[in-house]
Amino acid sequence: MPEITFSSERVYDGYLAVNSCGKQWLTDRDYDTVRKNGRIDYSIHYVVKGRGYFETNGNTVQIPEGSLILYFPGIRHHYSFKKSDSSVMMWSHFSGYSCDILKKYCLSPAVMIRIQDRKQFESAFEKMIISHYKKTEFSDITSEGYMTVLLSLIVQSLIPNNIPCIKTDNENLEKAVNYMHENYNQTIDIGLYAKMCCVTKDHFIRIFKARFGTTPYHYQMKIRIDRAMEMLETTPITVTSCAEAVGFCDIAHFSKIFKKFTGHPPSYYK
Repeated sequence: MPEITFSSERVYDGYLAVNSCGKQWLTDRDYDTVRKNGRIDYSIHYVVKGRGYFETNGNTVQIPEGSLILYFPGIRHHYSFKKSDSSVMMWSHFSGYSCDILKKYCLSPAVMIRIQDRKQFESAFEKMIISHYKKTEFSDITSEGYMTVLLSLIVQSLIPNNIPCIKTDNENLEKAVNYMHENYNQTIDIGLYAKMCCVTKDHFIRIFKARFGTTPYHYQMKIRIDRAMEMLETTPITVTSCAEAVGFCDIAHFSKIFKKFTGHPPSYYK
């Protein structure tokens, strides 16, 4: 197959569209690609042969054969290939609402994924590139079909391994959760927690829900109520003082939230 490349960047509001794709033999020189603002569509870069290098949060991760980098829209790209590795890469940029499934299974907007069924994945990728290159009357539909297969294989590769995303994101998430437990009576600041994880507010909420099954707000509020219930049961503290101790300024609001979580008013535990 000859080296094939296209350049097209767009957001598609339909089911799925392959904006560009190609295959490269990275043997003539070292390659180092940086896109500070990423792209407006999704990107995958799959290593057929050799290896690549992927930078995230200041760490460099090696991308072995049979693995890919997935970037969400608007996320900084930084990946490289060395001439000495004689690598071969296939890539695709795509968009559409079917891509939302990736948000469900990926804890990070920039991840490395090891593909389980390499043979099927590479076959579908090759056929998609050829179809896209031909630009016939039916090439868009055919390319969309092959891209759907690729998305399915990517998700299947994520699920059995319990979503193997970049370790650094999980470590930062643990730091944010530990901070919540240590400062549960402070203002619930999603912006602060997101900054601790080096992600946006929306993405922090998404990865938090994927990990704990609830929102950061609900999680920290439960810590407050659990602590309040413990204080009311084991100490002579008043309901008003207890509310203040766990971060509530309004006793009525405290009582409402307390009953919502426990099914009883605070006075029930005195």
